[in-house]
Formats: sequence, C-alpha cells, structure tokens
Amino acid sequence: MVVRIAKRNTTLAQYGSLFVRFMSTGRGDFHLDTLSQRRVPGFKLWWAKEVTPKLYVAGGLTDTQIKYAHDEGFKGVISLFHENSPGQFGGEKLASMSEAKYVAKIAGIQFDAILKENEDWACVKAVEKLTDAITKMEKPILLYSRKPQDVAFTSLLHTAYMSKLDSKYEPRVNSEKFYKMSALMGMDFTEDRFKSVVAEITGESIVSNPPKCDAYQNWLGYWLGHPVYKNWFTAGQIRRGHLKELEAAGFKSVINMRVGKTFNNNPSQETVNLINIPVNLNTYDENYIPVRQKPSELEKVVLDPALDRKHISPTSNVNYETENPEEYGDEIGYNEELESEHFKGSSLKYYHLPLDIYSTTFSTDVFKQYKDKLLQIGNDGPVLFHCTIGQRTGKFSFVSLYYWTKNW
Repeated sequence: MVVRIAKRNTTLAQYGSLFVRFMSTGRGDFHLDTLSQRRVPGFKLWWAKEVTPKLYVAGGLTDTQIKYAHDEGFKGVISLFHENSPGQFGGEKLASMSEAKYVAKIAGIQFDAILKENEDWACVKAVEKLTDAITKMEKPILLYSRKPQDVAFTSLLHTAYMSKLDSKYEPRVNSEKFYKMSALMGMDFTEDRFKSVVAEITGESIVSNPPKCDAYQNWLGYWLGHPVYKNWFTAGQIRRGHLKELEAAGFKSVINMRVGKTFNNNPSQETVNLINIPVNLNTYDENYIPVRQKPSELEKVVLDPALDRKHISPTSNVNYETENPEEYGDEIGYNEELESEHFKGSSLKYYHLPLDIYSTTFSTDVFKQYKDKLLQIGNDGPVLFHCTIGQRTGKFSFVSLYYWTKNW
C-alpha cells in the first residue's frame, strides 16, 4: 500500500544519534553513548553495527556487501563461522566461504573464518579464537555471521577480554559497558548462559539484572535496521528484495524520507551506491543536468583504478558499476517512483515524507507537523524509517521520541 504524505518546508541539521539533549529552542544535540566516539563506517555500510571505530559487525553478507567494505576502506573481513551454504537474504545469495574469499582476494583485503559451522559461539573459547584473528588482521575489520547476535556477542566480549589482558587497551570494557552496548545495538544477552560467559571473560561477578533492549523482539529478521525505541527502527536505502524480509519480520509500515524525482520544482534524484565509485558526488551539475552516472564521468572518479573487472562480474567490461536497479536506481540515480510502485505489490504500508538533507534545520517543530499521522502509523505495528544512510531518519526518529516522552 502506498500512502502520500504532503511535502512541507522541512530541514535537517548536523548528524548525531541516540541519547538526546535538547536546548530551550527545541533543537537537539544528539550523540550515541557508545564505547567510544562513534564513527560512521561509510555510506555504503550504514547497516554495520559499531563495536569500536575499528570493529563493526553485521549479519550474513552478500558479495556486494563485501565489495562495499572494500570501497569504504576496510582492511579485513572476518566470518565467525565456516559456512558453505549460508542461504539467501532478500532474494540475494549470501556469500559462501569460497565466494567471500574470492571477493576479498580480488579486492586486496584480508579474510578469515573462525569457528566450525556448528561450533559453540557463546563460550570463552570462541572469544579467544576471535581475539587471535582480530589481533593478527589490519583494521578496520567487518565481522559477520548469518545470525548477527552471534558475532555481536563474541565481538563485544573480545573488547572486554582485551581490557582484562592489556591495561593500555581502549576502549575499556567491563560487564556494565558490555550490557549497555549490547542493549544499544538491540541485542539481548540477559539469559543465564550468556551472563555466565560475560562474568568469566570480565572476571567480575554475574550481573543479576542487566539492562535489556526494549526493541520489538523479531526485528533481527531485518538485521540491517537500527533500533530506536520499541517498534521504531531506522535504515539506509532498502533493496528490492528486502520487502519480503520486512514482511516476514513483522514490520507493518515503511516511511521513506528520500526526496523524489523533483523537489521544490527542481530535478532532485539522489545518488545510488555504485561499486568502486565514491558516494559523495552530486547527481546533477549546476544546470541540473544529470552527470554522475555518465560513463565519461564515472571513469574519472573510480576509487581503485587497478581493481580487476571481475570484481564487478565475470563478464564486466569495466571495473565499476554504472547503475543500481536493486536500490531503485535508474540511469540518473535513485528513483522514488520505482520504489513506491514496487510497494504496491507488498502488504507493507508505504509513506513518503521527503526531507532534503541540504536545505533545512531540524527541530521538534518539524515533527509536530506530522505527529498525529506518525502516532497512527506507530500504532499499526513496527515501523522502518529509511533514507540514504539512516542520517535523516535517525534524527527525525529521535526528535519524535523526545517529543513523545515529553508530551505524553
């Protein structure tokens, strides 16, 4: 179902994140209370969850996502398990061990896999094995597992393990910080079997009542999202196959905050991700002529000119992508009309609330314009706000949360 929300004069400010401190003007100063100051892993990796600025975790990866890691400057990729048949996600095949190694080899990044396919991950031995691999690999590293909670648990405990072994290791992590960070990531490790491992790794007493994430429990069915509060989640650009995954995970509505083909009477198609092409390039020139995806322009900005063409596909004539239809892209860039049309065949309700990232200031006044409709949408069930990388959606969601907690 497609629902149109009328465009209004809305604006955006500087990126922040979760715990909100508001000033008397109603404008907000956002920041994530993470283990260390947060660093975005890259526009193409908006779905990666930060453990530290050098370690990020994810669910099962496609070969495209591993290629994105190379584009964003990651030096290594670690799979928690040796999985030869990991299955699919959103209709796209997840990379097997041989496929992941092949992609990493062509890209020139390190790759390792740690545990046997059915080996226990919730134990001290698994953390020790992962620590050994991490310490030997150049960073930053993207760590993944088909079930993201597995790799989140072991990676977070790696930081606690290192804190105990090395007095100079940063960030310092104890049991309290482990549970705080896992809850922030939307993970629940409060079962007794997990608490025992945490206590053994940290050398501290078992925490009897650790903080617990209050997010909708089935959200990890769409692990790429980021929990905000209960049934509100944010994301970057979703792909065509993601609609079925969102339905299966129990989501009811998707709110798209990317601008459409036109905005304020001007052409306004945003960019799509292209392998081996930087993100921060304008779609149009000063005369609103679309230039970004012209082959002559793409050739000038290739991230890695020496990259083998096989990195794109076995039959590619160039070593970069020129279009991305999976992210609702056309020959110019992101096309919101393609996305809204695709939702017509889905049980998900689709709402378009375009916010231009470059033109406005974001405050609770913006949210007040939409609060009644958003409250209604939230009452229908889990909601995913999406934009390009989760920047607009994150700020809008957090301002919404602040407003509701202050006024209801």
